[in-house]
Amino acid sequence: MTKKSIIKIALICILAFAGAAGLYSCNGSKDKSSNSEGLRNFKVTAIQLDSAAGWGYRINQDTVPVIEQKFIPGVQGKAGFKTKQEAVKTGDLVVSKLEKGIWPPSVSLEELDSLGITFQH
Repeated sequence: MTKKSIIKIALICILAFAGAAGLYSCNGSKDKSSNSEGLRNFKVTAIQLDSAAGWGYRINQDTVPVIEQKFIPGVQGKAGFKTKQEAVKTGDLVVSKLEKGIWPPSVSLEELDSLGITFQH
């Protein structure tokens, strides 16, 4: 074999390897995103507290509890939500933050206000 033939074969092998790696990389990233979305199977459930305490929420990822919030986050004291719907709305906001990779998924007073959550300052 001549030196030119060896260089051509080596170049073809390098290009073939680079092409295969590129295809694998694209397919691998698609698999990862669909897997990570599959793992982010969050579900919000309202939980009723003592009759006077109101409502809270629990967030499960698949069947594993991730967060159990028994009082309104970001508000002083340990008051529960007045209604089941308020608890679920706030839980949904927290889930949207978790899905975006925000940790901790803190909730501000402004966000509570924008959701229409009633609480005493």
